[in-house]
Amino acid sequence: SLAARLAEGEPGPPFASAPAQFVGGGVVGGADGGASSKAQQTVACHPQNFVPASLKHVRLSVNAFPNNTVLRRKYALPIGAVVQPLADASATEGGFVPVVNFGPAGIVRCRRCRSYVNYMCAFTDGGRRWRCSLCQFQNDVPNEYFCPLDASGKRRDAHERPELSRGSVEFVAPAEYMVRPPMPPAYVFLLDVSPNAVTSGALHVAVSAIRASLDCLPNEGERTKVGVVCFDSTVHFYTIKPGEDAEPACLMVSDVDDMFLPTPEDTLASLAECRPCLDKLLERIPTMYASGADSGGAGARGATGAGARLFGSCAFGAALKGVGMVLEHGGGKIVTLLASRPTIGPGILKDRGDNAVLGTDRERPLLSPADGYYKTTAVELARYQVSVDLMLCAPAPGPFMDVASLASLAKHTGGDLCFFAAFDHARDGQYLYEAICRDLSRETGWEAVMRLRASRGVRCSGFQGRFFLRSTDLMALPNVDEDKAFAVRFTFDETTLSQSHFVLQSALLYTTSRGERRIRVNTVSCPIVSSLSDLMCFVDVHATANIMTRTAMEAVRDRGVKDAEGSARDLLVSSLASYRQLCQSQYAGSTFGAAQQLLLPDSMRMLPLLLQGIFKDPLISRDASGAFGFRVDDKAALMHAVDIASVSVTSRMSYPLVLPIFPLDSDPTVGLTVDEGSAGQDSHGTVAAARLAIVPVVLPDAVSPSIGSLKSEGVVLIDDGRRLYLWMGSVGAARFASLAPSDAARQGDSLALARDLLDDSANSALVQEPRSDFGRAAAIVRAVRRAHGGYGLPLTVVVQGSPMQARIDALMVEERSAQHLSYREFLGDLSKAVQSKAAKG
Repeated sequence: SLAARLAEGEPGPPFASAPAQFVGGGVVGGADGGASSKAQQTVACHPQNFVPASLKHVRLSVNAFPNNTVLRRKYALPIGAVVQPLADASATEGGFVPVVNFGPAGIVRCRRCRSYVNYMCAFTDGGRRWRCSLCQFQNDVPNEYFCPLDASGKRRDAHERPELSRGSVEFVAPAEYMVRPPMPPAYVFLLDVSPNAVTSGALHVAVSAIRASLDCLPNEGERTKVGVVCFDSTVHFYTIKPGEDAEPACLMVSDVDDMFLPTPEDTLASLAECRPCLDKLLERIPTMYASGADSGGAGARGATGAGARLFGSCAFGAALKGVGMVLEHGGGKIVTLLASRPTIGPGILKDRGDNAVLGTDRERPLLSPADGYYKTTAVELARYQVSVDLMLCAPAPGPFMDVASLASLAKHTGGDLCFFAAFDHARDGQYLYEAICRDLSRETGWEAVMRLRASRGVRCSGFQGRFFLRSTDLMALPNVDEDKAFAVRFTFDETTLSQSHFVLQSALLYTTSRGERRIRVNTVSCPIVSSLSDLMCFVDVHATANIMTRTAMEAVRDRGVKDAEGSARDLLVSSLASYRQLCQSQYAGSTFGAAQQLLLPDSMRMLPLLLQGIFKDPLISRDASGAFGFRVDDKAALMHAVDIASVSVTSRMSYPLVLPIFPLDSDPTVGLTVDEGSAGQDSHGTVAAARLAIVPVVLPDAVSPSIGSLKSEGVVLIDDGRRLYLWMGSVGAARFASLAPSDAARQGDSLALARDLLDDSANSALVQEPRSDFGRAAAIVRAVRRAHGGYGLPLTVVVQGSPMQARIDALMVEERSAQHLSYREFLGDLSKAVQSKAAKG
């Protein structure tokens, strides 16, 4: 069901079936298309007591593992996993993560490979020894952990031990897991107060969001510290002092080429003690710089030597260096608003934007950092346990900011990057506000490191995500949160694997905002198989597509668009050619073996659809880049978004979710909450939605992303993983807008219509008239947006025939474009390539 799929993090719609004349079904060798892939063998506990890790936490690209390198080469597709260790999966099966405290005895770990005891470990010798599930080493059981075995060889207390009966568990880390005592959470707000930031309205929105989020900052035990630093052509360090009557003061550093801290002890202050003074400062900042001129320290008290500066200059590099000095001893998070390209001081970036080269090999240098300054700075900050979150708001008409260079700060410190091209307060203000609030209110892990371990003979490599790789397999994460996903690929260290099961374990050591040191451990396992047919029966096409999208992103940057598309296509062709050869050998002489159709195991039937969707994404497609009006900065920001994208996001990038939301005459329950819509009798999966408490709204059936789904009398909601689009047909637009509550929306203001749909205030249509056509449509829009989690997706209204129509056409991935085939044509072309390669052997 659609609602249940959204709640589980799936892309949403049941994909359109491939045309029968191109695809031959069937599975060789036994298993039924991966249907049994969710059944996992357990060793330490009885199967009925086992709760597997949520797919949101760890998701393998194939739920079986080849037993040798020859079979691995035949399979060809990437074998790896998508890991999102802190994902909010509380509403899904296995999503609840229990906390285990071993106390003074210490955490039970393997003495050889240092993996953590888990549900795949076997206990022997009457319970006195346990065999590691990864390296097979026999360990002694500590006396404090001993428990006798039952008749089946399981520990009698296995069902009471989360580490032995669940795929996900969190351990309380003892003192030996700490290099230093946990540091208090520290936030420094680094605000661009240059004319670009002021006149565009970005500064006002950012300050408003910070003020609204102060009560949401984690502050248990009143440990949290905060600081405020502003910059334009100079850097302004604000001192915040305790007391109801305390006044903020500012000291400026005008020599941005020789940065220093004017008041090292006062820049970072206790949130609890200095809240009145902080509130005063945040209230005054928009007024201080309201003139829109380069201030040289406007409104500063006790300032030192401002000096004359050029109007509109931006000393971001110097300000960042100064904030690094503030946080270098205790670590923390830098939340940055930047509306101008750095033009003075260290880290100057030149205008190298050339949008004409997008989609060609000449774009590669522009998608890589201009120089190593920001990467070097990021690595240094990562050593201090400091992360950098970037809110980049280039004002209209969208000057070049060099996102590719600035993004290194987020990339190597585990930070966030939100890019608003041609920032417009009326259009983008709400989303910037929500992004900052989300950034400051979500649960955050501090001073983290993550290591992934795999079964003996297999090595974890090719890590993808935002981190600093401290050693070959240790990822340093100054900050980590639930919105960031990582990918890893597996390579063979040994030619043949002798064990029966492959085990992957991720371990994230981090400090909670409450100052507790924890270890989040996620363990998954799958059978090791010796035949290609068994391997291909357990392919997870969505996880595979995620890894292939990430790999394509890296290839676009490193080798060019043609190589990125060609490499991905070759992997699919090689894999399907091996499968075709297998079919022909097992069914020699039969019609099935000699079929001219594209032979696919059931588990892989949708992979060609997802892959051709990747090729049509602006990440690769020149057509789509043009349709979306992409600039160099837009593409660089998209590439860095893919770097942390979850499986559901990349699946929607490949195959957008399309929901008809007006008219809703066919089903009167659509758009109503579960209780209102008699959920128990509908066919949309709302019972599952109610149980999971993620999308408690009856959703319409999804339709395919094709031109035929866009009817002139209708209105559809399109979700491409990055943005929501409300497409209104030429006939349906006026009818739908006439139902909106605001006068501006009824008169054709698309921004007002978007605000009405997202409005959840007491006066909104969703609250006042939930059963009206507009109220039901608004409920669907909000439900889909909420199902994403993380930052709220922007909503763009597009009327049929408007200049934005080209974007909608580009999202109809089943259709032909100027450079890419339609889905049916793609299948035909793929079939010919597979047959040719299979014939060559």
